[in-house]
Amino acid sequence: MYPVWEGIFIHSAMFVAIVSAFHVLVSHLTVAAAWFNLYLERRAVYENRPELYVYLKRSALGLLVFAYVFGALAGVGIWQTTTVANPRGISTLIHNFVLYWGSEWYMFLIDVVGIIAYYYTFGRVSPRTHLRLAWILALGGTGTLTLIVGILSFKLTPGLWFTTGESLNGFFNPTFWPQLLTRFFLMFTITAAWVMLIATSLPKGYFAREQIIRTAAAIGLGGLIIALGIWFLWFYPVLPDHAKTILRSPAIPPITFTVIVGGLIATFLGLLFALAMPRRQHPIIALGAMLVLFAAIFGAERTREVIRKPDIIAGYMSSNQLVFNDIPARGIQSEEEPLNETGMLGSLPFLPRPETISVGATAGLPDHQVMMGRVLVIQQCAACHSVSNQTAITIFDQRLALRSLAQLLERRKMTTAPKIEAYLQRIGAFPYMHPFVGTPEERAAMALYLEYFVQQQYAPQPQAQVRR
Repeated sequence: MYPVWEGIFIHSAMFVAIVSAFHVLVSHLTVAAAWFNLYLERRAVYENRPELYVYLKRSALGLLVFAYVFGALAGVGIWQTTTVANPRGISTLIHNFVLYWGSEWYMFLIDVVGIIAYYYTFGRVSPRTHLRLAWILALGGTGTLTLIVGILSFKLTPGLWFTTGESLNGFFNPTFWPQLLTRFFLMFTITAAWVMLIATSLPKGYFAREQIIRTAAAIGLGGLIIALGIWFLWFYPVLPDHAKTILRSPAIPPITFTVIVGGLIATFLGLLFALAMPRRQHPIIALGAMLVLFAAIFGAERTREVIRKPDIIAGYMSSNQLVFNDIPARGIQSEEEPLNETGMLGSLPFLPRPETISVGATAGLPDHQVMMGRVLVIQQCAACHSVSNQTAITIFDQRLALRSLAQLLERRKMTTAPKIEAYLQRIGAFPYMHPFVGTPEERAAMALYLEYFVQQQYAPQPQAQVRR
């Protein structure tokens, strides 16, 4: 067990979501843009269309500076944010897929060296040699995508890994192929916006501009339609029943689906407009399309993460980093039952023993029991909820917090320690929350802290006296 990072101003899960959404946007862009550039370069070589190299060189420079620089930084950001947000979950993925991660980094090295070689060899090598570099770049990016999808999809559907413990069974899990193909075709929709951004920045006299925009729009529309078809006909049907239940639960705010559906509709209409009127396209329209896609990707990636709840690895490890399932093939045993006997405090590294917990002056907590409860609430609940003022921010008198426990308990009229303790006893009946783990004394301490937290959030504010 590792320490828990709540986040600063915003919840740790939101840090992960923001960084991940940007990384998905640029990483998917690099793969599909490589295939689109390969398509155009093949036409340039075999149809003797040298004018296409003007676009290809501008696009390669944009990918090199924007996607590969900022995308790589976002990739590092994902490792940083996920490691501090849920280190034990990341540790499980590393230990189970260490050779796959190594292969993915090798593929990424091909990408990075490939885009540099691809850009700086324009006009310096023969067209056919340069075309081979385009093939290497496209295949390397696809290899990176494939390896990452296998590891990510494992978190939602480990499949036969539960029985065999073999990493290959975990990699080729039930949602691997539908997720890979959904992402692959959806990438071309992202690339269509990128193509329009690059093409509209070229001189107006560039006569291949409209043809490139129309081609990109057609491919983007096709990719969007195919991706949606795979989602509805293949991806959604193989989702676990639990994930489908979460999709219909309050765990996912309705605004999320509004953003996703609205983004898809706006993208579809924008691509239709580009297909019909390529001459009317403008860089500002393309930038707007990229922002819309970022919002839709943010919603989709958050939804993909949430439908695993309350697990970080479905059926194996809960979001609070406790193993709750036996994996005999790996010699792994559930940790929940022993911890219910011995208690959480003092039983796990980095969780202090009750007698060593002191009430800090800066915490402002009333007594030792409340401080104990705070430590336990952070460990058990902070992965999915805001459990203190540290992860809340006020904007225009509106307090923003990720699934605040104070708001949840106030809404359900459970604001006293006895009611909260009874609520904690019933948590295991909810489809999106694991039962409390620990002793009855620890549960009582958690209830005391949550009562204090609710009181702090909803205490009546003193009114200023009016001078006469």
